[in-house]
Amino acid sequence: MRNFIDRINKYLQWGLIVSITTMLFAIFSQVIFRYVLHHSLTFSEELARYLFVYTVFFGTAVVARENSHIVMGVLTQKLKGRVAKYTKITAYICTLLFVIILFFQGLKMMILTSYQLSPALRIPMSYVYFAIPAASFVMFCNILILIIDTLKSDS
Repeated sequence: MRNFIDRINKYLQWGLIVSITTMLFAIFSQVIFRYVLHHSLTFSEELARYLFVYTVFFGTAVVARENSHIVMGVLTQKLKGRVAKYTKITAYICTLLFVIILFFQGLKMMILTSYQLSPALRIPMSYVYFAIPAASFVMFCNILILIIDTLKSDS
C-alpha cells in the first residue's frame, strides 16, 4: 500500500505543478487581454479559481505524507519519549477524524451540485467539488502511513 500511495503522491506533485502553471498562465492571459487588448476573457478567472481549489486540496494531501503541515510545536518540542509519541498519534487520529468528515461532506456536496453548471466554463460543479473527497482519501491514506510509522518507531 505504501508504494501505491507514494506513486499517487508523485503523480499529484506533477499535477500540482501543471495546475499552478496553468493557473498562472490563465491569470497572466487575463491581464494581457484586459489591459493590452481591451477585451476580457470570460473563463480565466473561474478556471484559476477552480485550479486553486484543486491545488489547495491536493497540495494539502501531498504535504500530509511528508508531515510538512504548519504546526504549533511548542508542546511537542518539550515532550520526550513515549509521551511525545502518543501525543503525535493522538493528533494524527484527530486529523483522521476530520478527514473522514471532510470526505463524506465532500461527497454530499458533489451529489448536491451534480446538476449545477459553473457560470463561465459550463462544467458540472460536482467536478469542482470532487477535489474534496478525492484529496481527503489521499490524505487519509497518507496519515494512516504516518501513524503506522510512528507506532513502529522507537521514540
